[in-house]
Amino acid sequence: MIRALAYCAFCFRPEISLPPTGVTAADVRVVAEGELRLLWSEVEWPFASERMQKNALEFHDVISHVFRQAAVIPFRLLSVFEDEKSLAAFTAEHAKAFLADLERLKDCVQMECVVFPAPSRKQTNNSSGADYLREKAAMLREQGEHVKAIQEGLSGLAREIQVREGKNGTRIFVLTERGREKEFRSIVEQQAVPAELSRRISGPWPAAEFLSEQVRAPQVAGAK
Repeated sequence: MIRALAYCAFCFRPEISLPPTGVTAADVRVVAEGELRLLWSEVEWPFASERMQKNALEFHDVISHVFRQAAVIPFRLLSVFEDEKSLAAFTAEHAKAFLADLERLKDCVQMECVVFPAPSRKQTNNSSGADYLREKAAMLREQGEHVKAIQEGLSGLAREIQVREGKNGTRIFVLTERGREKEFRSIVEQQAVPAELSRRISGPWPAAEFLSEQVRAPQVAGAK
């Protein structure tokens, strides 16, 4: 069956170039609602499982093409709509909220840093459950202190910081002005990494973690 796959939304500017093709070399099309533009393609649905990785790369290439030029609101890879009509109705219904977020985030990018236990760290003999719990507690304290130091270092750079705890470490999301990516990396790298920890920096990315709830919720509800 044919479905409408949504890539991203952005504010129209005549100088913004668009990629000609997207997932599975499908034409990239545009839905317009006032100043809002939403990119999409007609695709065969569901995706073939053996091609999913390539589809994901092609999907993110479309978003990255526009993001290099302007702020975008990215959709998830599986954000498909029944047809162009339903996608246009979705765009019209939520244009005001999308445009408000795009205006707020127009000069911003998202940078990320994840702090996690070093894979090569030495571990105590875990024959004792108490020893294991003490080691885990010490690790979490050290991880928390390092994350706090990074946050404090970034306080003058970040417009907003969000921290999310996960099974594989602590992820720090930072909203900052476009063009300050090197400064972000420099500030984080000035914080010495404790021997028991590892750290990974990435970005710039679209500011997906800093979208308003009004924009996040419709994306989930609107897609099939």
